[in-house]
Amino acid sequence: MDGQEESSSAEVRKVTELVLEHAERHPQESLGVIAMGIRHADRVQRAMDEALEEHPELESFFDQELEERFFVKNLERVQGDERDAIILTVGYGKDRGGNLPFRFGPLLSEGGQRRLNVAVTRARQRMTVVSSFSHFDMDLARVRPGTGVELLRYYLQYASSEGRRLADAASTDYPLNEFEAEVYDVLQSKGIPLISQVGASRFRIDLVAKHPTEPGRFVLAIECDGASYHSSPTARDRDRLRQQQLENLGWRFHRIWSTDWFMRKDEEIQRALTAYNKAVEDIESRGSSKPPSPSGGIADRKVGKPKANPTRGPRPRVPSYDSITDFTDGEILELINWLNSDGKLRTDDEIIEELLPELGFARRGPRIEAVLRDLLYRSKTQPGPSTKPI
Repeated sequence: MDGQEESSSAEVRKVTELVLEHAERHPQESLGVIAMGIRHADRVQRAMDEALEEHPELESFFDQELEERFFVKNLERVQGDERDAIILTVGYGKDRGGNLPFRFGPLLSEGGQRRLNVAVTRARQRMTVVSSFSHFDMDLARVRPGTGVELLRYYLQYASSEGRRLADAASTDYPLNEFEAEVYDVLQSKGIPLISQVGASRFRIDLVAKHPTEPGRFVLAIECDGASYHSSPTARDRDRLRQQQLENLGWRFHRIWSTDWFMRKDEEIQRALTAYNKAVEDIESRGSSKPPSPSGGIADRKVGKPKANPTRGPRPRVPSYDSITDFTDGEILELINWLNSDGKLRTDDEIIEELLPELGFARRGPRIEAVLRDLLYRSKTQPGPSTKPI
């Protein structure tokens, strides 16, 4: 396996420690452990059996006759096993070279996303995530959308914020225009690792610069703006508000204007390099926010309930029709803006899922999806109707 440890020994020790701590401090709360792989689950179970021989005073908590008895199960065996508290242990880790091979067992197979989604909803009160790596170590460019691995990355990011923040959406297939493509090629050639068209909330960032050694960590948002599109006061206000919201979400921001790029390209390249290096330095100076090193400790995050989002205003008066072609673009755009008005972070797929019942459809078909994705793209790249003032 090229040195990758399929079942992390450090995680086994950490999980054992957490289980014993739970049994001692919260014996009234039921507990379960969910491991990603079978081998890791078996190692955790053996470690627990050995630990109980040294702690006979805790045997009553692990009584198998209890209605909600303690369990250790792998991802594929978990179905309706709800407990007051759940420990989710990833098990997979980095190889001897400090790299993270993308070998994630059942998460790579069909249904992996559904299985992980079931696992992370088994806790009634508290979920604790134990992992020897963070979402920063998972290169977004290697994460295939719609898979269990993508959901794992999102959930690790959510856990790292202790439930305060949802993950950013993945890179999309929206094409770059000629200006954006040139900026992308030039800055890549100057040593800035980039990913294009990344979704964050209802916004789409043209280019995102990655940390030089932690490819899953985004350090700088780069917007490539054409003068003609951003010349109106309304568009300038929208740009200012968009940048403000991105910065509130923790992004550092750098803007490149097309006129400046074509007239003073060398200066703009240097400005971008300076902004990138400063962003990397700032992140590295915040030692507490860095993920665990390959030889370091295990991430142990307790995830609570997400905070409530602001409520939306009244639903726009958009009727239901039999066919997606019966709706005007304005009606669908109005519903999109209304859905986003609560400030909640959503991927495009999540917005589409919420749009379907609002439009009167039970499922998405190819024609419906094509229309909605086109309008979602337009809602991010041009002014549209709004259901409430900004």
